[in-house]
Amino acid sequence: MNGKSQNNKNPCNSLLGKVPRVIWDGSELTWVGKELIYLRGVGYDYLCNDYFELGFKKIIEKYRPRKRYKLGLILPCSYGKPYSQSYIHYFLIKAIKESGFYNDIHQIIVTNAGVVPRELDEYYPYCAYDWNPKYETKEIKEAYTEVLAYRLATYIKKFKEYYEKWACYLRWNSDSYRAVQLVEKDLNIEIPNLMVKNVPQQELYEISLEGIYEDEDLILITPTALKNLTQSLIKIIKEII
Repeated sequence: MNGKSQNNKNPCNSLLGKVPRVIWDGSELTWVGKELIYLRGVGYDYLCNDYFELGFKKIIEKYRPRKRYKLGLILPCSYGKPYSQSYIHYFLIKAIKESGFYNDIHQIIVTNAGVVPRELDEYYPYCAYDWNPKYETKEIKEAYTEVLAYRLATYIKKFKEYYEKWACYLRWNSDSYRAVQLVEKDLNIEIPNLMVKNVPQQELYEISLEGIYEDEDLILITPTALKNLTQSLIKIIKEII
Protein backbone atom coordinates (compact mmCIF):
# COMPACT_ATOMS: atom_id res chain seq x y z
CA MET A 1 0.00 0.00 0.00
CA ASN A 2 2.81 2.37 0.79
CA GLY A 3 4.21 1.91 -2.71
CA LYS A 4 0.85 2.71 -4.25
CA SER A 5 0.51 5.82 -2.10
CA GLN A 6 3.94 7.06 -3.17
CA ASN A 7 3.13 6.59 -6.89
CA ASN A 8 0.01 8.73 -6.54
CA LYS A 9 1.95 11.76 -5.30
CA ASN A 10 2.76 14.49 -7.81
CA PRO A 11 6.59 14.68 -7.83
CA CYS A 12 6.46 18.34 -8.86
CA ASN A 13 5.23 19.16 -5.36
CA SER A 14 8.44 17.87 -3.78
CA LEU A 15 11.08 18.63 -6.42
CA LEU A 16 11.10 22.43 -6.02
CA GLY A 17 14.36 23.38 -4.37
CA LYS A 18 15.92 20.00 -5.11
CA VAL A 19 16.69 20.46 -8.81
CA PRO A 20 17.73 23.60 -10.72
CA ARG A 21 14.71 25.70 -11.74
CA VAL A 22 16.23 26.54 -15.13
CA ILE A 23 19.10 24.75 -16.86
CA TRP A 24 18.41 26.11 -20.36
CA ASP A 25 15.88 28.76 -21.38
CA GLY A 26 16.79 29.21 -25.05
CA SER A 27 17.66 32.88 -24.54
CA GLU A 28 20.58 32.67 -26.96
CA LEU A 29 18.02 31.85 -29.67
CA THR A 30 16.06 35.06 -29.13
CA TRP A 31 16.68 37.42 -32.05
CA VAL A 32 14.57 40.25 -30.59
CA GLY A 33 12.22 40.63 -27.62
CA LYS A 34 12.25 39.47 -24.03
CA GLU A 35 8.85 37.80 -23.81
CA LEU A 36 8.28 34.58 -25.69
CA ILE A 37 4.77 35.22 -26.98
CA TYR A 38 3.33 32.86 -29.59
CA LEU A 39 2.08 35.12 -32.40
CA ARG A 40 -0.90 33.23 -33.81
CA GLY A 41 -3.22 35.26 -36.00
CA VAL A 42 -3.86 37.03 -39.30
CA GLY A 43 -4.08 40.81 -39.73
CA TYR A 44 -2.06 43.98 -39.27
CA ASP A 45 -1.05 42.96 -35.73
CA TYR A 46 0.56 39.80 -37.11
CA LEU A 47 2.25 41.53 -40.04
CA CYS A 48 3.62 44.79 -38.67
CA ASN A 49 3.91 44.08 -34.95
CA ASP A 50 6.95 45.19 -32.93
CA TYR A 51 8.61 41.77 -32.89
CA PHE A 52 8.62 41.41 -36.68
CA GLU A 53 9.48 45.05 -37.32
CA LEU A 54 12.33 45.07 -34.81
CA GLY A 55 13.53 41.69 -36.04
CA PHE A 56 13.74 42.92 -39.61
CA LYS A 57 15.43 46.15 -38.51
CA LYS A 58 18.06 44.11 -36.66
CA ILE A 59 18.65 41.92 -39.73
CA ILE A 60 19.27 44.99 -41.87
CA GLU A 61 21.46 46.74 -39.31
CA LYS A 62 23.29 43.93 -37.49
CA TYR A 63 23.10 40.74 -39.54
CA ARG A 64 25.54 39.73 -42.27
CA PRO A 65 25.40 36.65 -44.54
CA ARG A 66 28.13 34.18 -43.62
CA LYS A 67 29.91 34.50 -46.98
CA ARG A 68 29.42 35.44 -50.62
CA TYR A 69 26.99 33.02 -52.27
CA LYS A 70 26.51 32.01 -55.88
CA LEU A 71 22.74 32.17 -55.42
CA GLY A 72 20.19 33.65 -53.06
CA LEU A 73 17.19 31.29 -53.16
CA ILE A 74 13.87 32.67 -51.90
CA LEU A 75 11.66 30.01 -50.32
CA PRO A 76 8.20 29.94 -48.70
CA CYS A 77 7.66 29.63 -44.96
CA SER A 78 5.89 26.64 -43.43
CA TYR A 79 3.32 25.86 -40.78
CA GLY A 80 5.88 23.75 -38.90
CA LYS A 81 8.46 25.69 -36.92
CA PRO A 82 11.36 26.00 -37.11
CA TYR A 83 11.07 25.84 -40.90
CA SER A 84 14.04 23.50 -41.22
CA GLN A 85 12.21 20.84 -39.19
CA SER A 86 8.96 21.04 -41.16
CA TYR A 87 7.54 18.48 -43.59
CA ILE A 88 7.85 20.80 -46.59
CA HIS A 89 11.33 22.11 -45.82
CA TYR A 90 12.67 18.60 -45.29
CA PHE A 91 12.05 17.93 -48.99
CA LEU A 92 13.26 21.38 -50.08
CA ILE A 93 16.55 21.00 -48.22
CA LYS A 94 16.99 17.49 -49.60
CA ALA A 95 16.47 18.71 -53.19
CA ILE A 96 18.94 21.56 -52.72
CA LYS A 97 21.54 19.17 -51.32
CA GLU A 98 21.04 16.86 -54.29
CA SER A 99 22.18 19.68 -56.57
CA GLY A 100 25.67 19.28 -55.15
CA PHE A 101 25.88 23.03 -54.50
CA TYR A 102 24.22 23.28 -51.11
CA ASN A 103 26.90 25.51 -49.60
CA ASP A 104 26.80 27.87 -52.59
CA ILE A 105 23.09 28.54 -52.14
CA HIS A 106 21.75 30.79 -49.39
CA GLN A 107 18.18 29.92 -48.44
CA ILE A 108 16.01 32.90 -47.54
CA ILE A 109 12.48 32.34 -46.28
CA VAL A 110 9.77 34.93 -46.99
CA THR A 111 6.82 35.19 -44.65
CA ASN A 112 4.50 37.58 -42.82
CA ALA A 113 7.25 37.62 -40.18
CA GLY A 114 9.66 39.17 -42.67
CA VAL A 115 12.68 37.95 -44.60
CA VAL A 116 14.38 35.17 -42.66
CA PRO A 117 17.82 33.77 -43.59
CA ARG A 118 17.93 30.01 -43.01
CA GLU A 119 20.41 30.31 -40.14
CA LEU A 120 17.89 32.38 -38.15
CA ASP A 121 14.92 30.06 -38.47
CA GLU A 122 15.33 28.67 -34.94
CA TYR A 123 15.41 32.13 -33.42
CA TYR A 124 12.47 33.86 -31.76
CA PRO A 125 10.15 35.26 -33.10
CA TYR A 126 10.60 33.23 -36.32
CA CYS A 127 10.04 29.95 -34.50
CA ALA A 128 6.88 31.03 -32.69
CA TYR A 129 4.12 32.29 -34.96
CA ASP A 130 1.29 30.99 -37.11
CA TRP A 131 -0.30 32.93 -39.97
CA ASN A 132 -3.18 30.84 -41.29
CA PRO A 133 -3.88 31.66 -44.98
CA LYS A 134 -7.48 30.44 -44.81
CA TYR A 135 -8.39 33.56 -42.80
CA GLU A 136 -6.85 36.03 -45.25
CA THR A 137 -9.10 38.62 -46.89
CA LYS A 138 -8.37 40.40 -50.16
CA GLU A 139 -7.39 43.47 -48.16
CA ILE A 140 -4.89 41.62 -45.97
CA LYS A 141 -3.45 39.74 -48.94
CA GLU A 142 -2.69 43.07 -50.60
CA ALA A 143 -1.13 44.37 -47.38
CA TYR A 144 0.99 41.22 -47.02
CA THR A 145 2.26 41.56 -50.60
CA GLU A 146 3.12 45.23 -50.13
CA VAL A 147 4.94 44.72 -46.82
CA LEU A 148 6.85 41.67 -48.04
CA ALA A 149 7.91 43.43 -51.25
CA TYR A 150 9.30 46.30 -49.17
CA ARG A 151 11.16 44.00 -46.81
CA LEU A 152 12.57 41.82 -49.57
CA ALA A 153 13.70 44.77 -51.69
CA THR A 154 15.35 46.32 -48.65
CA TYR A 155 17.20 43.06 -47.90
CA ILE A 156 18.40 42.62 -51.48
CA LYS A 157 19.63 46.22 -51.74
CA LYS A 158 21.44 45.96 -48.40
CA PHE A 159 23.21 42.67 -49.13
CA LYS A 160 23.52 42.71 -52.92
CA GLU A 161 27.29 42.22 -52.79
CA TYR A 162 26.79 38.82 -51.12
CA TYR A 163 24.89 37.23 -54.03
CA GLU A 164 25.81 36.72 -57.65
CA LYS A 165 22.29 35.75 -58.69
CA TRP A 166 18.79 35.44 -57.29
CA ALA A 167 16.02 32.90 -57.82
CA CYS A 168 12.87 31.87 -56.02
CA TYR A 169 10.91 28.68 -55.53
CA LEU A 170 7.31 29.66 -54.84
CA ARG A 171 3.81 28.80 -56.00
CA TRP A 172 3.06 30.83 -59.11
CA ASN A 173 -0.27 31.96 -57.65
CA SER A 174 1.08 32.89 -54.21
CA ASP A 175 1.14 36.38 -52.71
CA SER A 176 4.82 35.82 -51.92
CA TYR A 177 5.56 35.41 -55.61
CA ARG A 178 3.55 38.55 -56.40
CA ALA A 179 5.83 40.36 -53.94
CA VAL A 180 8.89 38.95 -55.72
CA GLN A 181 7.56 40.25 -59.04
CA LEU A 182 7.16 43.72 -57.52
CA VAL A 183 10.77 43.57 -56.33
CA GLU A 184 11.96 42.57 -59.80
CA LYS A 185 10.35 45.68 -61.26
CA ASP A 186 11.43 47.95 -58.43
CA LEU A 187 15.09 46.91 -58.49
CA ASN A 188 15.26 46.03 -62.20
CA ILE A 189 16.65 42.56 -61.51
CA GLU A 190 15.71 39.03 -62.54
CA ILE A 191 14.44 36.57 -59.96
CA PRO A 192 13.38 33.49 -61.94
CA ASN A 193 10.84 31.17 -60.37
CA LEU A 194 12.21 27.60 -60.41
CA MET A 195 8.80 26.05 -59.73
CA VAL A 196 7.24 24.13 -62.65
CA LYS A 197 3.89 25.36 -63.95
CA ASN A 198 2.12 21.98 -63.68
CA VAL A 199 2.52 18.74 -61.75
CA PRO A 200 0.59 15.44 -61.99
CA GLN A 201 -2.43 15.41 -59.67
CA GLN A 202 -1.54 11.90 -58.56
CA GLU A 203 1.76 13.20 -57.18
CA LEU A 204 -0.06 15.90 -55.22
CA TYR A 205 -2.49 13.32 -53.85
CA GLU A 206 0.33 11.08 -52.69
CA ILE A 207 2.46 13.84 -51.13
CA SER A 208 -0.58 15.03 -49.16
CA LEU A 209 -0.72 11.56 -47.59
CA GLU A 210 -3.77 10.75 -49.71
CA GLY A 211 -5.53 14.00 -48.89
CA ILE A 212 -4.93 13.99 -45.13
CA TYR A 213 -2.44 16.88 -45.11
CA GLU A 214 -3.86 20.12 -46.57
CA ASP A 215 -1.44 22.83 -47.60
CA GLU A 216 -1.29 24.69 -50.91
CA ASP A 217 2.51 24.60 -50.81
CA LEU A 218 2.53 20.79 -50.98
CA ILE A 219 2.64 21.23 -54.76
CA LEU A 220 6.23 22.44 -54.24
CA ILE A 221 7.39 19.08 -52.92
CA THR A 222 5.90 16.77 -55.54
CA PRO A 223 8.57 14.66 -57.29
CA THR A 224 8.19 16.54 -60.58
CA ALA A 225 8.61 19.92 -58.90
CA LEU A 226 11.56 18.86 -56.75
CA LYS A 227 13.36 17.28 -59.70
CA ASN A 228 12.99 20.53 -61.64
CA LEU A 229 14.28 22.50 -58.64
CA THR A 230 17.43 20.38 -58.38
CA GLN A 231 18.11 20.48 -62.12
CA SER A 232 17.50 24.23 -62.30
CA LEU A 233 19.89 24.88 -59.43
CA ILE A 234 22.60 22.82 -61.11
CA LYS A 235 22.13 24.76 -64.35
CA ILE A 236 22.22 28.18 -62.66
CA ILE A 237 25.30 27.47 -60.54
CA LYS A 238 27.21 25.94 -63.46
CA GLU A 239 26.48 29.03 -65.55
CA ILE A 240 27.99 31.17 -62.80
CA ILE A 241 31.06 28.95 -62.40
